[in-house]
Amino acid sequence: INYYNIENNSDVDNPDQRIAEDLAAFTQTSLQFFLTLLISAVDLLSFSTILFSIYPPLFLVLVGYASMGTFLTTVIGKQLISINFAQLQKEADFRYSLVRVRENAESIAFYRGEDRERSTIEKRFGGAVDNF
Repeated sequence: INYYNIENNSDVDNPDQRIAEDLAAFTQTSLQFFLTLLISAVDLLSFSTILFSIYPPLFLVLVGYASMGTFLTTVIGKQLISINFAQLQKEADFRYSLVRVRENAESIAFYRGEDRERSTIEKRFGGAVDNF
């Protein structure tokens, strides 16, 4: 009966809206990343020129230090990419389950599939939480 009420109750949060919000957050983050990259490139060029004109050996030491930091960050970051991808997949599976229940609430209630749907949702939610 609860699944039937989900379909007919307009107070239930819309999971499709959450997906749209995620998309908006993605585009905002992408734009912010691009602007940060552009500003950093301009700062790097201008301050490197000033530092090199003041004391060239210090400039070379700092370039080496920054290169080593970049290399280590890249090595560690490669592992994080696969972990983040897995997390996004698990969250998408969970959202799909919620949308599926919402769209098929009447059928779930009619065939008494509440336990099976709850089990599937809990399994997918648990997978998303465990990946953290």
